[in-house]
Amino acid sequence: MIIRYWNPLEETDAIRHQLDRIFDGIINPEAMLTGQSWTPAIEVWDEGNHLVFKAILPGVKSDDLEIHATRESVTISGQRHLDPLTENTQPIYSDIHYGSFHRATKLPVAIQNTEVTASFEQGILTLTLPKVEPEQNKVVKVSLAAASDSSQNALEASPETTSA
Repeated sequence: MIIRYWNPLEETDAIRHQLDRIFDGIINPEAMLTGQSWTPAIEVWDEGNHLVFKAILPGVKSDDLEIHATRESVTISGQRHLDPLTENTQPIYSDIHYGSFHRATKLPVAIQNTEVTASFEQGILTLTLPKVEPEQNKVVKVSLAAASDSSQNALEASPETTSA
């Protein structure tokens, strides 16, 4: 006869992991379709003439990171690799997600995507996104002579068309 001790904490932990996977699929269905295994946390804030975009990417190497910026959005994608295990190592428990990720964020204002700067230090990606400068009111000189000539021509042409 084998005696097995029941540990309710292990059971609830296993259920929690299963529910996390289910809700990850509901909240981010793209992850299930693309095989994406995790989504990095981000934050965006406005600093007046530019936006700052931060993404927390622990364990991601800069070589495995791809950044795209358009006037309206920022997209980051990449991959976090599992370190090779030695022959005698057996994983027991892990909350860390490995594999590919993809995160697209729509920006609240247009940016100058050709002027974006990036830094990647200690697993934190920081992008500085300069805002598009609003167009200044342009002053255009209107020639009055050209306007009066065209109105004169219009006045001369209108009697001829009415008499015909």
